[in-house]
Amino acid sequence: MEKLKVLCLAAALMLLACFASRGQFWDSSTGLLQCPSAEMNRNGTFMITNNFMNKHSISDSYWGYHTFEYGFNINLWSRLEIGYVCVILDGKRRPNPTERDLIMINQDRHFNAKALLLREGDFGISWMPSIAVGFSDPVTLIDGTDYNTDSVTGDSNGFFNRYYAVVTKHFSTRVGTIGAHIGYQYNKRTDLPMNGPCAAIDWVPVWLNKPNFSLKAIAEYDSRTFNIGFIASIWQDRFEAMFELMAMKWVNFGVRYKLRLKS
Repeated sequence: MEKLKVLCLAAALMLLACFASRGQFWDSSTGLLQCPSAEMNRNGTFMITNNFMNKHSISDSYWGYHTFEYGFNINLWSRLEIGYVCVILDGKRRPNPTERDLIMINQDRHFNAKALLLREGDFGISWMPSIAVGFSDPVTLIDGTDYNTDSVTGDSNGFFNRYYAVVTKHFSTRVGTIGAHIGYQYNKRTDLPMNGPCAAIDWVPVWLNKPNFSLKAIAEYDSRTFNIGFIASIWQDRFEAMFELMAMKWVNFGVRYKLRLKS
């Protein structure tokens, strides 16, 4: 009966995903593909990321082309993650470039953070899920002098702006571990709006869950597109390789290295 409940929950989330993005690939944060999750690295983990970003997964206001991003993320006290991300910006490839664009090879920079409010099993309650809230690119620099939140609207700066809350719960079955994630996210963008529910299911098969190699298959709806992909963890989760088919057709991929600053 317990296994039947798990399978029914997984099926329900899959249906929600089919009827209901952007996230982890450009956020350099823990989680899934584009959808946020309430998962976190271990305390003291310093994570370095490098991702290829398909042009369909980012704003076409400045990027009408494929690009790369790099960044880092650090976990503090097992409850807080803070990250910094740089996305390569080639002004020459902008649609209708200005004179300034033609001489500019730069990068867009933004911060992100995620706080874990509850962890699975907190207070000794076995059914307790993890609950997290987070944000990305909340402020932007105006005229090189002033940071504010008002100018992340529309299609100008603040390209990666979003706020979210998400609930995550994992279930152990005979065929492996199934993770269920459901949340809500909001941003102030008109070029890539993300306003609504998001949901995901991930599965780590029992035969592909070893100390030096594990594979997580993911299906998700990120409030804009339906995506599938996987994350492979290597060498006791020190390295991660990610692959995604965004909207079931556009390729994103990336690699991560995790340095344990605290044993």
